[in-house]
Amino acid sequence: MAGWLDNEAKRANRNLLIVNVVLLALAVAVVSLDFRYYLNFILGCQRIEPAELAALTSPTQRTRNFVTVSGTGSAKTGYQDVETSQTTTGSEFSSSIQDEYVLLKVGDRVLLVKADPGPEKLEYSGELVETEETIQRMLVRPLSVRDPELGKMILPFTLNASDYREQGYKVLGVCGPLLLLAGWNLLKVFRRLSELPTTPVWRNLSAWGDPQQISMQIEAEENQACAKYGRLYVTHSWFLRKRFFSTWIWPIENLVWAYKKLIKRSVHFIPVGIGYAVVLVDRYSQRVELQMEQAAVDSLLGQLAARVPWAIYGFDQQIADAWRKDAASFAAVIESRRQAGAKAAGTSPHS
Repeated sequence: MAGWLDNEAKRANRNLLIVNVVLLALAVAVVSLDFRYYLNFILGCQRIEPAELAALTSPTQRTRNFVTVSGTGSAKTGYQDVETSQTTTGSEFSSSIQDEYVLLKVGDRVLLVKADPGPEKLEYSGELVETEETIQRMLVRPLSVRDPELGKMILPFTLNASDYREQGYKVLGVCGPLLLLAGWNLLKVFRRLSELPTTPVWRNLSAWGDPQQISMQIEAEENQACAKYGRLYVTHSWFLRKRFFSTWIWPIENLVWAYKKLIKRSVHFIPVGIGYAVVLVDRYSQRVELQMEQAAVDSLLGQLAARVPWAIYGFDQQIADAWRKDAASFAAVIESRRQAGAKAAGTSPHS
């Protein structure tokens, strides 16, 4: 098996494996930070009997704290969470009730329920949580003062039957696609380990001929002389760019147009500097732009002008318009220049 091809396939595959294992590890870390919640989110609510509920002293005392509770009576407390926002006019405010608090009679105890707005019910499903300090101060303590017997009956936690699944849906919305992507990519990793023709580098090489023969040629040319310009490698016959997950390959002889591009950088329309890039266009209308230092751009263009003299160098709007309007005719003109140059030199145009 060709060494260069095998090494490039392994490099890209290794990077794909590392990135997606990290994604999986991050998802596991997020879930492990609140494992009880996500376990209950997946398993759903479990019915709990009044006696078991009354015996609890903490909402975390029970692993399955997503529960369904049935009572014999319920009454609204009058306490509501209200969201207020400014209207578009800027002078008025609109408000909406987000949730309200209900007292649910369960056996000989009373459960405080954070519920969606609407008529009170005799059965609620939700998450057992600590009673917020604000609710203790503004609701539970005043109720206990007005009715000490009622205060003794209120359980020391709250059933959140309103927005208890919101956290899970948010995490699922973010982690779900990431897990699917990571799983799909890991399948690709294992497939590519056993089937080299499925790798991106093989597909890129096969566009120009036999992948293994091209691989041996590239390996031989890299060992002889290989110039590096930024992230671009240039051998005798090939442009190479090693990307994180793949390797881009171009035959140098396919070049028809190359020029330097000035990149002006700004932040909030304030100039902060300039950069440079080389733009390469081949006979099949593929265009590649690679950012690098100005000295590297100049050196690369100088080398290409000596090695591919039939191509056009430098930017001109008329050249750009000609290529944009009819790229095939543009490439044909360059090909005729190459053949003419080869004929004058007494060599084959493909030598």
